[in-house]
Amino acid sequence: MSYREIPAADVPELHPVAGFSQFWAEAKGADAVPLRANIEPTKIPAILPWILLLEAIEVDEIVQFRYRLTGSGCREIFGIDFTGKLLGEDLTPEGADIRRREFISVMTTGKPIYSQTEIPIVGREFINVYRGVFPVSRLGKCIDQIFIVIAHEALRLVTASPIARTRRPQAHLSSL
Repeated sequence: MSYREIPAADVPELHPVAGFSQFWAEAKGADAVPLRANIEPTKIPAILPWILLLEAIEVDEIVQFRYRLTGSGCREIFGIDFTGKLLGEDLTPEGADIRRREFISVMTTGKPIYSQTEIPIVGREFINVYRGVFPVSRLGKCIDQIFIVIAHEALRLVTASPIARTRRPQAHLSSL
């Protein structure tokens, strides 16, 4: 399986991973990692199809990762809806091991990991993607959820700033 970690700067500017990276950094502010409540999905509608949300859970005293959300673009790439499944289901053993190490690393360091890889699903290995793995905390005590953004290498967003911002009302000049 082809997998390599890359610096954030190697992800193309208009790729969904780069857009979420910017959003994650803004949501984190001065904190080590952002609170889950600061990740408001409605502010990043262009990236939503490419998002996976995982939660760390304990099963038989072992940390496991369960998919809470699988975006529609991810379902298309994978050919599977991972929502509700545990990490490792439907992945190659090597792919599952790499992802587990990534997830443990971001939970330990609080720092995102970026990669360029192929999909670790039998019959989907021909699909090459950029990935970003981003830690968050529900209560601010520990990292317990992970956002993953994954999309085809060639995919680009229409704008470099995928974050929807509330516009201020403009003054009307009709009274002049």
